[in-house]
Amino acid sequence: MITALLFAIGIVLIAGVVAFFGVNEVLNVIFTANAWYIAAAVIIQAAILLLLAGRLVLIARKHYHIGFIDAFKITLSGMAISMLTPIAKIGGEPLKIYLLKKKKMDGSEATAVIAVDTLAELASSLLMVFIIFMLYARELPAALSSSFIVFLVVVAVIIVGLLKLLLNPRWMRKLVRFASRKISKFAHVKKRDYARLFYNAFQVLIKDKSIIASAFGISFVTKILEFCRMWLVFAAIGVFLPWDVVVIVWSVILVLYLIPWLPGSLGLVELFGAGAFVMLGVTSGAAAGGLLIDRFISFWFVLIFGLLIATTMKLPKNVRR
Repeated sequence: MITALLFAIGIVLIAGVVAFFGVNEVLNVIFTANAWYIAAAVIIQAAILLLLAGRLVLIARKHYHIGFIDAFKITLSGMAISMLTPIAKIGGEPLKIYLLKKKKMDGSEATAVIAVDTLAELASSLLMVFIIFMLYARELPAALSSSFIVFLVVVAVIIVGLLKLLLNPRWMRKLVRFASRKISKFAHVKKRDYARLFYNAFQVLIKDKSIIASAFGISFVTKILEFCRMWLVFAAIGVFLPWDVVVIVWSVILVLYLIPWLPGSLGLVELFGAGAFVMLGVTSGAAAGGLLIDRFISFWFVLIFGLLIATTMKLPKNVRR
């Protein structure tokens, strides 16, 4: 009920953004978009999802050989739940762990796999934004430069904090004991030293250079494909964006996702993402229309597809509610 209410608020905010940029102009942009370019963008988004599933298979294989179809379902279900989660936007991570456990993987190993998967995503995003910032710092408007710096600092602190936590058995033991009490509300948790087991499983993964290198490689490829998807979406409306504009606005949107807000940062991404395009020379109607199409592919398409897949899986009662 609360999630539905938050989504309703987000949709109202999106409607307000469309009105702000001009309803007729935005709708004209959307309805005259080239369908072939849009189809190509959807195919690229599908490729991104397949790569993310492949990354999970790759990381998990050190402990358990999970099938690609299962990995795809787990990845999409987790992404969908994260998109439904306001503020923290990480609600899908515990679900991924739970689903891996349902595939007969040990709980500590499942947690270690998802920890490495999440760290690969966070660290690759941080490095990509840092590279973009260094390359285009002189071209960025002051408002965008400050948002880049805030993002880099916050994500760096998060990564360092996570690594400190994950690599310290004593701190991890306290966290796992707390998490076990929460998890036991919907699943039976045996009294075992999960902190030590997790620590051992995590060490096995991060010491395997081939797994870490491959996970990061896949993460970077997905980022490049996201650039291509955005370029194709705007090409569909007749706007052939320079590469620097694509990567800068992509980074801005990533920053916006970090801000505590409604599920999927509804309204926030649409307003400030389109505003960033306008600041970089795109007309207002094209900026808002193109971004709405891209959001349909990268957010709504993934959310709906993920929820459909989730309905075929046995989820905890807490999640089904």
